[in-house]
Amino acid sequence: MRNLLLIFLVNISVVFSQKITVGLYNEHIVKSIDISIQKGSFLFFTDSTLVGAIIVTSNPLRVEATENGLSINCNNQFYTCTSFKIIPDRFSDFFQIKPLKPELKARSYEGELRVELTKKNNLIIKNILELDDYLEGVVESEAGSGQLFEYYKVQSIISRTFALKNWNKHDKDGFNLCDQVHCQAYLHKRNSSKNTIDSAVNATSKIVLTYQDSSYAPTYFHANCGGQISDPEWVWNSSIGGLYTFEDPYCRHTKQATWTKSIPLARWKDYFKKTYDFPIEDSAYFNLLTNFSQVQRMSFFIHPQFGIPLRDLREEFRLKSTYFSVKLIENNVVLTGKGFGHGVGLCQEGAMQMAKLGFTSEEILNFYYPNTTLKRQ
Repeated sequence: MRNLLLIFLVNISVVFSQKITVGLYNEHIVKSIDISIQKGSFLFFTDSTLVGAIIVTSNPLRVEATENGLSINCNNQFYTCTSFKIIPDRFSDFFQIKPLKPELKARSYEGELRVELTKKNNLIIKNILELDDYLEGVVESEAGSGQLFEYYKVQSIISRTFALKNWNKHDKDGFNLCDQVHCQAYLHKRNSSKNTIDSAVNATSKIVLTYQDSSYAPTYFHANCGGQISDPEWVWNSSIGGLYTFEDPYCRHTKQATWTKSIPLARWKDYFKKTYDFPIEDSAYFNLLTNFSQVQRMSFFIHPQFGIPLRDLREEFRLKSTYFSVKLIENNVVLTGKGFGHGVGLCQEGAMQMAKLGFTSEEILNFYYPNTTLKRQ
């Protein structure tokens, strides 16, 4: 009973606190960063002790990982601590992070920034902010600028639902979600299309997609399905309730609907020989290897009996999708493919096209996530 009560209280706190902690640059081993204030002013703390304020005209504040802890250089004033944070004075203030070791692209964010150390003396960089402010950055990172309001409502709802359903995905790392597509892309604060994205997030605030039992729907999404939504089992070897394959007529003539890639025959043969001990010397098997047609989506290359998952080929050859056919042209294997991404759940370009055709956000969501309901929490 006590455990059930704790779970209930945790779920309630997630719904009502509406603050999220996002791990930034988590896929890199970061040793040093510069922080500069782009708008407004921030209070900064070392080990929970208020040190002072930094403003737009201040020099970049440098944070480095050392054997003795975090080394902070603020306007040539040096501090050593185990944790560091900056808190904005006003809602609209924002800062920029520039990783120096390794050198990575700078990004701008709103909200609070915290920096800590791992046991291996690497930086853990966290952005703590209101859920809807986070979603504004996610919506633009995932969907880009210049989309219709109705589509941004769709993206806001599925991204909010995904965040809440996967709230503790990175619990062992000390934050809720990371900033990569492993969770959801969160590459910057909202930059452009400000009014449209803000309005869409605000219009859908606290609205999520659920099943009849009030559980969160699995709101996976991808760029383009190529005309056929994929079954999760083909991608991840396990079924996901409510998600299955079906035809999608809306994305077939959009930007990322088709693609081609040429691979040297020698590399193609070498991969199958070394990885699967495929009998490439046999003419019949060689023909199978270089003449493969995928009219409808499949999960295995050639035939399941060969045990070659198409997702493995996508990863090895960095393909846009697993939905492709193969033919031999001279000394190259030419892949003609459809779609971009894993193909599960909502097709973003299909949904964008539906919005252009006048479908409402609810109609779009019902098409891609059947038997679901919109619920305000």
